[in-house]
Amino acid sequence: MKSGYRKICVSLAIASASVLLAFLLARSHLIERWENQARDVIYRDFQTKRLLDDVVIISIDQNSLDFMQKVSYTLWPWPRDLYGAFLEYLNYCEAKVVAFDIIFASPDIDRLNMQAEFADSMFAYQMRANGNVILATQMEDATRTDTPEPFTRFNRNIDIQLPDEVIRNYPSATLPIRRFEKAMAYPGSVNFFTDDDGICRNLPLVFKYRDTFYPYMALSAAMLYEDADELRFDDTRSELVFKNRKVPLHKDGTFGVYWYGPGGPGHTFHYVSAAQLINSYLQWMQGETPEIPPAVFRGKAVFIGATAAGLLDLKTTPFSPIEPYPGVEIYATLFSNIIRGDFVSDFPIAAWMAISLVFLFVLALVWQNFHIWQSAAISLIFFFLPLLTTVLYFQKGQTFTPVVFSELAVIFTIISVLVINYLTEGRQKRLVKKVFNRYLHPTVVEALTENPEKIEMGGKEIEATVLFTDLQGFTGISEHFTPPEIVLFLNSYFDKVEQIIFDNNGMLDKYTGDGIMAIFGAPIEAPDHAIRTCNAALDFKKLSSLKIEAKNLSIPLITRVGINSGNFVVGNIGSTTRMDYTAIGDTVNLSARLEGVNKIYGTQNIISETTFAFVKDLFECRELDFIRVKGRAKPLRIYSVVGRKDDPNKELQELLLQHHEALQLYRNKQYDKAQAAFSRLLLLDPEDPVGRVFQDRCAKLIVNPDLVDEKGIFNITQK
Repeated sequence: MKSGYRKICVSLAIASASVLLAFLLARSHLIERWENQARDVIYRDFQTKRLLDDVVIISIDQNSLDFMQKVSYTLWPWPRDLYGAFLEYLNYCEAKVVAFDIIFASPDIDRLNMQAEFADSMFAYQMRANGNVILATQMEDATRTDTPEPFTRFNRNIDIQLPDEVIRNYPSATLPIRRFEKAMAYPGSVNFFTDDDGICRNLPLVFKYRDTFYPYMALSAAMLYEDADELRFDDTRSELVFKNRKVPLHKDGTFGVYWYGPGGPGHTFHYVSAAQLINSYLQWMQGETPEIPPAVFRGKAVFIGATAAGLLDLKTTPFSPIEPYPGVEIYATLFSNIIRGDFVSDFPIAAWMAISLVFLFVLALVWQNFHIWQSAAISLIFFFLPLLTTVLYFQKGQTFTPVVFSELAVIFTIISVLVINYLTEGRQKRLVKKVFNRYLHPTVVEALTENPEKIEMGGKEIEATVLFTDLQGFTGISEHFTPPEIVLFLNSYFDKVEQIIFDNNGMLDKYTGDGIMAIFGAPIEAPDHAIRTCNAALDFKKLSSLKIEAKNLSIPLITRVGINSGNFVVGNIGSTTRMDYTAIGDTVNLSARLEGVNKIYGTQNIISETTFAFVKDLFECRELDFIRVKGRAKPLRIYSVVGRKDDPNKELQELLLQHHEALQLYRNKQYDKAQAAFSRLLLLDPEDPVGRVFQDRCAKLIVNPDLVDEKGIFNITQK
């Protein structure tokens, strides 16, 4: 209970600190940039594509420039009477608003077929006839010596009353020529703004030059579209208000652009090439059916601007990495934002921090109560959750939730939990390891430190392999040493034994005098437990070739091994005050008995038929005999591991072949022939103890066949 309360307090503290730290960092320039870039990705990859029908963009594209040069030998800039023709046709088509993203800051130039003054007059005349034409203006930061007089009277008058915090004041401006002042309905600023990383995301909507207001082109178009006669500011909601429209602004007075998709034809807005508009005008004048029918423009807001790359009016937006974004489409986008009510909003940061606190508290608890791999998997869900939430909120309500802020908070939470666990629980685990590594196998200690609840009475049944060893002739060896010298000798011997066990991923269970008991496949289960054990048996065979020099004696380290595989119980077994991690069961007992059987056959290792079934495809095994074991009704077939099949030995293969033939004769009770076969076997290896045992046994059975029972088992009983 006390531990659980501590974890809750620690988790709450970590979550609170992570949220606070992420909030403070989120206000930095770098994190703000990352947050903006994350939003750009959401725009590009998760925006629902749609084609808007309230705007038409007339594109002065490369095709239009080529058309004018080919048809009338007219180069850019085009004569003003051509724009007058645009307006004449758009007026006929009943376009509601026409906005020129072109600054007519100087009179037209004289041409061979038309004087500049006449061209400007034609354009001004058509503007007055249309009534809702917006011309571009450019606000200037640098003070000019030829600063123009501000415009004061327009074709349409809109009363604008706004506080200073939502207005951008400029000392100078580039304005259309005076002839167009009263002809145009209203001016529209076309200043372009970007964030620090060069991407356009937020734009001011109202500018001021010498007491005259110049709304952004999109705002001017929206007010004319709605036939508004005044513009106000609601400071309680931070909104621009005209007619029934409310346009939310940021605290700095800027408007957050809601981007619909990539720029250019075929994406968001209906594009019409200026060449097509010219053709349609000429066809209309000649009484023909226009290429672009009037219905395309009827009741629409029309924006006219350059999109040809050579005219240098391509802007950087969140979609610029996909393809160039025409500047004229920015005004069309803002216009549609205002008219359609498509406004970007931010999820309230206080509410988001409260939600984050709850989720991070849960995440911290997860890391304190689950295994590291489980916690890591759950953390991936928490890591992707902010992005998923932002995408869903954006698609549903055009609302952004903090992405980078949330990811930082998740990272801080995980790091904090790991550090605290390292400083507290990690220190306790290291202490446990330091103490118990002296008594238990390191893998057991690791399992216990990771799962302390396992330190309790009881166990579980597993399939594994047990190995018992015994040092041959130890009783005779010990007669030459004093007790302290025996301990030193055994310590030197057991160093080599332990190394063999550990090299084959076995668990050293206990010492049994001059022998050991080892388990393969526990406490960490392994399907190749029998293979590992037989590898260890061969390593013990190599150890037998070594000797320890002591007291002028050369003592061979001949180790006998008994191996058996099967199901048995492993776990912490003992009393409530003292317990050992060990194994019990018939499988374990049989392994110990097989170790003793080595004395009968003169072998160094014996494996049961159960172990043989696991390893027969990888190891060369010599079948020895059938024996009866006390407590078992069925005779047990036993083998000896003599090598690996991937390490062929012709002499060994020949010996195994002759042994198999001799053993078959023995089992067929042809003892005289079997004795002769084992004699021939001894010619191959005179030191072969198994061949000698069976040769002697056959000699006895020739004289007394009753030494075998009714099943042909020689009378050997292991107790």
